Amino acid sequence: MQENVRGITKENFLTSAWWALAFFAMAGILLLVWRPWATITTVTVDSGNIPTETIEKQIGLHQGSKRYDVYLQEGFLERKLQKANSKVSKADVSLKGQKVTITVAEKINAGFIKEKGHWYQLDSNGNKQQVAKPDGRGPVYTGFKSDSQVKKVAKSVSLLDKVIRDDIGEIQFAPDSNNDSKLILVMNDGNTVYASQKTMAEKMRYYGGIAQSMTQSGIIDLQVGSYSYAYGS
Repeated sequence: MQENVRGITKENFLTSAWWALAFFAMAGILLLVWRPWATITTVTVDSGNIPTETIEKQIGLHQGSKRYDVYLQEGFLERKLQKANSKVSKADVSLKGQKVTITVAEKINAGFIKEKGHWYQLDSNGNKQQVAKPDGRGPVYTGFKSDSQVKKVAKSVSLLDKVIRDDIGEIQFAPDSNNDSKLILVMNDGNTVYASQKTMAEKMRYYGGIAQSMTQSGIIDLQVGSYSYAYGS
């Protein structure tokens, strides 16, 4: 009976040892694949008007950080940034290999859009938040056929000075045979702007000066170059 007990004990010991070896081998393989000690080589920040340096400092990530600072902590880092910066409405942290991408949406009202009978407010990345109706403090988007196009325009609008943003009453997506990304901006001051989505953010910075030089309300065409003319001329 004693020898049988000893035999079972020895067998159990060998089984436990094999399981322990298997566990440590698997853990070693996972560590080699995960490489938590690896250094982050690239941190890419898309933050609109918020300086990249500010985002990196507040979130605590930069070139030279370790993968274990990010891996499985993306949600924590996103909440940390939102808490640290009152201008951030949403954050997304993505780790791929040794590269980190941080995408930030600012609390900027980039406009309103109506879909399936409901109104939505757009932030700087075109993310939607349902609202009862537009509050008049942002342009209304019309004619858009895809979310990707809305997001592109919202990003461009968010880069404009607040004075210009507040002067845009409506943004119409109106592609034609000459410009497949043509936008028509109906301004609150009475002017109408023809723009291209790709260059709108850059060229609209000069809107104030162009509008002041006009003797009466009219069309400001910023699609190719920039020129203006009165309605009916």
